[in-house]
Amino acid sequence: MGLDCAAVKFLCGAKSLGVDFARTIMVGRQGFYPNYDTLERISAVLGISRHAIAMLESSQFGEPFFTLLGAKQVSSLDASAYEGATYVHDLNLPLPVALLQRFSVVYDGGTLEHVFNFPQALKNCMEMVHVGGHFVQGSVANNFMGHGFWQLSPELLYRVFTPHNGYRIEAVVLHEVVPGGAWYAVQNPDDARQRVELRNNAPTYIFCIARRVALTEIFAKSPQQGDYVAAWAGRGWEAPVPKPTGLRRMIPSRLRQLVPRPVKYLLSRTLRRPSPYNATFYRRIEEDDLLRGRMSFSPQYPSNPMMRS
Repeated sequence: MGLDCAAVKFLCGAKSLGVDFARTIMVGRQGFYPNYDTLERISAVLGISRHAIAMLESSQFGEPFFTLLGAKQVSSLDASAYEGATYVHDLNLPLPVALLQRFSVVYDGGTLEHVFNFPQALKNCMEMVHVGGHFVQGSVANNFMGHGFWQLSPELLYRVFTPHNGYRIEAVVLHEVVPGGAWYAVQNPDDARQRVELRNNAPTYIFCIARRVALTEIFAKSPQQGDYVAAWAGRGWEAPVPKPTGLRRMIPSRLRQLVPRPVKYLLSRTLRRPSPYNATFYRRIEEDDLLRGRMSFSPQYPSNPMMRS
């Protein structure tokens, strides 16, 4: 994945949100390849000079960009030295003690999805963050089968970054990787009281910002999926009632029986399908809001505003 247009925009939003990039480590030395229009947009938001932005055009890796975000020291960690990473370590294995709690930001820009022992790799990243620092991630969600070992979900992130593990989620965001792709803040499934699922046709990234708030033993207890935990405690979530779509939404059931089958077919072909994000646990974010750090799923916003698909 690396630092493409979407990742650069999200990191701009993280900076606007107050993430301190002073001591940053990249998980995998991140390649740098956003377009110039994207860089100009973030320069306007962050107050970075156009000259400094122009200097980034020749960057092969992400260190100069993180420096513009405020990094005083930028490191990288990889399983191999072939791209010149600062530290060489296999994330399938526990970290060296020297790397624990050393960084204000640990940034995974699409590396953990390629590590077979994902829980250990994620724990390693969480352990490198000092208290008050952040784990920031951009990874693959839907429609990337075969890209790596794993595709991630909001359920996983919200179950991992909890006070039990010394963390608090500040934002979980989805982005469809298509021209003009929209951004959506995602609600905690515990608050939505239902599974936060997505069935769409576009390749989709998932982004996360989580703050380390305490030193605890990470994964002392394995995370469990939220609806199962609720069911075991006798407070199961109510099954969501699916919204009617197509003919079912437009024509009452008794009248549908009177519609000739050829007409039903033509209507079903012409009626626009609802957006897969037309659910109460998604909130559409305008890109300008994202760049300025307004990306959390917050009660101050309507849970399901009118959205452009």
